[in-house]
Amino acid sequence: MRRGLRAILVTLFIGGTIDGFPAQSEEPPPLRFRPSVGNLADTIPFFWKGEYHIFYLHGDIGKVPWEHIVSTDLLRWKELPTALVSDGDPDGPDGEHMFTGSVIEHDGTFHILYTGWNPRNKEGREWVMHATSPDLIQWTKHPEHKFRADGEHYQNTDFRDPYVFWDRDEKQFRMILCARDAKTGTPVQGVAQSKDLIHWNQVEPLELDPPLGKGTPECPDIFKIGDTYYLIHSPSAGTTDMRYSKSLRGPYKSPTTTAIDTPILYAAKRMFDGNRHILTGWLRDLDGAKDDGGFRWGGDQSIPREVYPGPNGQLYFRPVSEVLGQYSKSLLDVESTDPTGNAPYDTPRDYLLDCFIDMKGASEVSVVLRAAGEGDAGYRLTLRPGKQEAAIRGTNFEYARPVTFETGKPIHVRAFVEGSLIECFINEAYPFSCRAYEHPDGKLGFEMIGGAAKVNKLAIKTR
Repeated sequence: MRRGLRAILVTLFIGGTIDGFPAQSEEPPPLRFRPSVGNLADTIPFFWKGEYHIFYLHGDIGKVPWEHIVSTDLLRWKELPTALVSDGDPDGPDGEHMFTGSVIEHDGTFHILYTGWNPRNKEGREWVMHATSPDLIQWTKHPEHKFRADGEHYQNTDFRDPYVFWDRDEKQFRMILCARDAKTGTPVQGVAQSKDLIHWNQVEPLELDPPLGKGTPECPDIFKIGDTYYLIHSPSAGTTDMRYSKSLRGPYKSPTTTAIDTPILYAAKRMFDGNRHILTGWLRDLDGAKDDGGFRWGGDQSIPREVYPGPNGQLYFRPVSEVLGQYSKSLLDVESTDPTGNAPYDTPRDYLLDCFIDMKGASEVSVVLRAAGEGDAGYRLTLRPGKQEAAIRGTNFEYARPVTFETGKPIHVRAFVEGSLIECFINEAYPFSCRAYEHPDGKLGFEMIGGAAKVNKLAIKTR
């Protein structure tokens, strides 16, 4: 019976068919996945034979399990059986939360290396745990393979979030971890290596230049494009950041813009589908459903983003073409207009804005989304080329960071405005996201300070 059930699951979910996936229909799929109960936290993406698998930590429901969704088009997500759950042992490493890790295939078997997190475990609250599967659906834990920080290289605290990959040059598996130096306690990007995914040898951490600050580097991801290695990680409760190096061991330097997005996006990681690196993460909930509320753990899945290299170690991010293709209904198409300082355009609650802004001496231009009434009500994506900076802001918050603008070139702006979230993209490279709880609708406008500006090819589209 067990073999028969497994065969059915393989046919439904892995066999290359679309059986069981949400049907294509007139009604567009939700722009961002979120479970019906609780929220979506750390995502663990994995591409396999034409299917985009995302394992995720299911937050705000008690003990955290690994859930599993899959898509063939990055739009419609099928919920699959839960992958990992707590075993309930009050003192054991798997007795509380199943925290972040990674998925890898080797010799026909799938492996999850994950974090068993239990503060009641007297031997240490965090362990690297191992599970295997023949089909990505049914998982068997191997507690006999668990290990923790060795005390020589790393402390037995903040030792978690293993990301595993095959090092072709050295012909062994590498594991990158959130860790702390055994002697100093300073945050480091830990490293372990293995020939078989079972026995792991901990070695010196990656070289980071500059070194990390206070936050331990959660949810690491490392990959290579061309001759450059890129490291993505999320120093505790800050932003998801990026670094680059010409060597796998480092030193990993910081590009001009280190953050992938605002602090609203967290724990972002990516997968490679044979053509594109695709990033996914979570857009955090805020306390009290207020725009300036305290940061919570978990939220909604971000729009999937294609990752590609820019100059000087910079990574760029743009919405995947599958999402853009959903916006086929044109509500507004204006060839050229002046920023007027008011909000003249009616918009629906949910839409895609697309435009080019030509700034001629203007020190600042803001795209005003969901403008309502007088004053600063609404949300502003503010471009400041003179300062090489941009920001997204509301009445009581502002998230700003460096952006490289090329002199004399129009600035391309896309903004996905839907529900309580806004995700903006500048020049197909720099995302700026925010929560938008307090103004669920409103008009579109543009504001200018100094000089002159033109808004060209202004379009508003819906799905």
